[in-house]
Amino acid sequence: MAESLAAHLKGLIDNISQIANTVDTGSRTNLLNALRQAEQEAAAGGVNVSDGAGEAEIAAALGNLRAGDAVAEAIGIREIAGGAPYEEFDPHWAESLLNYYRTGKNRTPFRLHSDSTPAIDPERRLIAASSIRIAIAGDWGTGEPAARAVAAQMEKLEPHYTIHLGDVYYSGLPNEEQRKFLAAWPHGSEGGYTLNSNHEMYCGGKGYFETLLDDPRFRKLQQGLSYFALSNEHWLIVGLDTAYFAYYQSLLYENGSLFEPDPRRELNGMAQLEWFVSLLARHPGKRVILLTHHDGFDVHPVTGAVTPKPLYGQVTGAMSAAHDWWWYWGHVHAGIAYERIFFANNAAMTARCVGHGAIPYLPWMRNLEKLGNGTVRVAWAETDLARHGGDARRAPNGFVMLTLSGAELHEQFYDELGRLRWSNF
Repeated sequence: MAESLAAHLKGLIDNISQIANTVDTGSRTNLLNALRQAEQEAAAGGVNVSDGAGEAEIAAALGNLRAGDAVAEAIGIREIAGGAPYEEFDPHWAESLLNYYRTGKNRTPFRLHSDSTPAIDPERRLIAASSIRIAIAGDWGTGEPAARAVAAQMEKLEPHYTIHLGDVYYSGLPNEEQRKFLAAWPHGSEGGYTLNSNHEMYCGGKGYFETLLDDPRFRKLQQGLSYFALSNEHWLIVGLDTAYFAYYQSLLYENGSLFEPDPRRELNGMAQLEWFVSLLARHPGKRVILLTHHDGFDVHPVTGAVTPKPLYGQVTGAMSAAHDWWWYWGHVHAGIAYERIFFANNAAMTARCVGHGAIPYLPWMRNLEKLGNGTVRVAWAETDLARHGGDARRAPNGFVMLTLSGAELHEQFYDELGRLRWSNF
């Protein structure tokens, strides 16, 4: 018994047409046009899949169409052009789209600290040490050799904490969380944290909330929550979920959000933001490190154009009383250190992109001064080649190591070979 691939694609098109996201109608239009091309090609060719076919089989059939590359491009994967695993035209990216379509609004409930009796406190004290080492990687969950190499280098530096900024591919399914993340993620001596992400929401967060957060190694510190805080007398470190509430905000959860303002659409949609604002009020004057999966802005690696994201306004609004803070995000598959951004009240924010944990990506141009604008400027981005396995065009994957010494913050970007790529001291 066989089923028409065109019928599957029609259902997908109908579903995406009904999603009224607020900030990326252009992206949705491009995707719908590419899917319609694929539907017409599949119908004309009489392409079938087996009865009850899963996402992997449908994605493979879609990838075999001439229009398959157009669909992959419209999904928004900005990677090395090629069909190898996790490159731009890898047909498995379509699995993310199919899981997103089939899951729809049926997401695992968002967990709140106040849901428990007694209530859970998401904030914990940082380890008492003269130097606290925190290793951070993003977009790491591929299970590929590069990911394992990054993990090995993280372990060598003996961090107290390890933090993943999110993305287990392709859709954060329970078996993907087990095989591509839990099986190899390096845990710090004091434990680890992991953030929610767009890819992990493509199956409604089932793998993230029910498999990853329920693993004893993460349950110890994170307590089943997708947001958390660590603090001492000098520092407040906050991890926020920018994926869960992005369903109505952008296609494929592509643009992050801290909240869902419409109570008719999202139970507890403001709870995380309210907790965050109250947390900041309880720690006035401290230096703040913010961790999210999604980016506040994007700098195009070729044109240098800066694209601000809605999340930037949400975060800077909430952080208006903070004087000195750092923001680490993933989502964009690159390692980037930005120059400090100063605000009208003389406060300063330092942004870092740490999304180069495992996905193959191209090196950046060497003339970094051509990137950005008067406010956003690139201090460093990875410009070298990996020269070590995989696609010969790829840049090295890596992570950042933070060392907190009293009120001082030292940052070191390392690559998968253990080479120091950039440091602020």
